[in-house]
Amino acid sequence: MISISVIIPCYNVESYIEVGLLSVLHQSQPAKEIICIDDGSTDKTIAIIRKLQEQFPNRIFLYLNEKNRGATYTRNRGLAIAKGDFIQFFDADDILLPEKFKHQSELIMESSDNTDIVVSDFTRLKIDGSTVTLKFKKEDSWCALLEGMLGVTTANLFRREKVIAVRGWTEELLSSQEYDLMFRMIATGSNVLVDNKIVSNNRERESGSITKTDPTGKWRRFIHLRERIFKYLIDHNLVTEERRTSFENIMFDSIRILYKYDKKEAVKLHKEYLTNVSFQSPTLSTSKRYLSVYNLFGFEAAEFASKIINPPDQSIH
Repeated sequence: MISISVIIPCYNVESYIEVGLLSVLHQSQPAKEIICIDDGSTDKTIAIIRKLQEQFPNRIFLYLNEKNRGATYTRNRGLAIAKGDFIQFFDADDILLPEKFKHQSELIMESSDNTDIVVSDFTRLKIDGSTVTLKFKKEDSWCALLEGMLGVTTANLFRREKVIAVRGWTEELLSSQEYDLMFRMIATGSNVLVDNKIVSNNRERESGSITKTDPTGKWRRFIHLRERIFKYLIDHNLVTEERRTSFENIMFDSIRILYKYDKKEAVKLHKEYLTNVSFQSPTLSTSKRYLSVYNLFGFEAAEFASKIINPPDQSIH
């Protein structure tokens, strides 16, 4: 039986933590341990966790950070004391379906490869009550990594020793954190198993997300990570036509989004990476009309004309 440790960074999540923790406690295959680390909360988060500790004795372990240090620092602190074979890094505002641990454990045991990362489809629960299902069908892990198609933190499962081998989470990184972690793991030989069964719900928050508070920084970091990944592929002679296409498409889409917040930086990045690239098929954020203008007159002219075209989709991870 595969053992799973759950690590939950908790910072001012009084509106979410009870439902989230109960979804972990009610797994059909119990977790080896549930490690909650409060990251300097000033609301009722700690009180809610302690109440659940009373209801579920010896199931939840609570540790406190003296001050707010951020989710990546907190995950690494939990990683240092966890004992399970695999780690469920759990965001307190998300929800696990009851069969997640049992289902993904069985997938790992049945796989002929030595699985190090389980990547899962998931459902995003939006603030307005609507839902969006995110499915990942890329067979090539590098393409999926470039395109942001390797799940999200809560949907996935990580082999503890392989996370430790790459020194855990990059603590100074404010976004693209799980993709930075998976990049370093895959680059050092970790094997990916894709799980197309939905076993988790990702809840959208009204406030506090990097997307809302610092969109410029978020998209700069997103693009910078793709630069790093593609440079790694070049340096290790791993570039294929499919991977190059994935890189160019995702760079184009994300540079278009960055253009809304930082035109100068977006134009500079486009010139550096995409000047000689001609897009014949629409990407996630473009249409045939947009590409017609782009291929004839260039990036800035196409962006000017796009005021009458739908804005780019900003749901890329």
